[in-house]
Amino acid sequence: MKKHQQIALLALLGWVGVSGCVTQEFVAGSDEVVQERVINKKEAALARLKLALEYLKTGNTAQAQLNLERAEKLDDSVDGIYSSYAYYYQTVGETALADKAYLQALEDFPDNFNTRNNYGAFLCDNRRYDDAETQFVLAIKSPLNTQTANSYENAGLCALRDKKWQRAKSHLSAVLRYESIRARSILGLAKANLELGLVNDAAQQLRNYRRIYSQTSESLWLAIQIEKQRGSVDIAKQLARVLIQKYPNSAATKAYLAKEF
Repeated sequence: MKKHQQIALLALLGWVGVSGCVTQEFVAGSDEVVQERVINKKEAALARLKLALEYLKTGNTAQAQLNLERAEKLDDSVDGIYSSYAYYYQTVGETALADKAYLQALEDFPDNFNTRNNYGAFLCDNRRYDDAETQFVLAIKSPLNTQTANSYENAGLCALRDKKWQRAKSHLSAVLRYESIRARSILGLAKANLELGLVNDAAQQLRNYRRIYSQTSESLWLAIQIEKQRGSVDIAKQLARVLIQKYPNSAATKAYLAKEF
């Protein structure tokens, strides 16, 4: 397995849409209703927010910041502004400001499971593993969460990074109850089982992976470790030769060479 499992950053504002708004105003001294198209500050803020995220995707952080500031001035009560600020600060390497923005976002909208997932990923990247676990669990428990498998997977992959093998096993097993063919969760569960000494369970997960996916450096490295623990040294060495030949620059090969097998 890679030393650092990638944790998914969920979409910040997939629901953002832009539309106009029509208001009704009465002409003084009459009952006549005048229909007038006016600027709705909330809609305008959402439009600025969407634009800021597009700029972040293209790496234009200056324009992203400008549009975030305009969105905030238009309507700072919009869900997504401070979580987007957090993403912006992550992008430019301002960790403390990102943390502050996440906390503000969650204070305003504690039930936003996307924000909790993203904050958990941020905390895990900064090795605040227990805090990350708290955020992932809160996201999992949210009745509004429509991406529960993602939350479990993020929690499981973070637990692997923290070497909390039993926690990782619990979370990744839950992922596979929701979606049985998630590659990262299958390999992650195999890794957790291997570290817990459950070699047969690890081997079963690896077989499950091979039935669905092609061989990778990570799956080969797991297979080597499984065969080593089984005492099948010759098979482990054969697999290692394949690993080095096919994936000479991979993290898995570096991990193998760092071991004195």
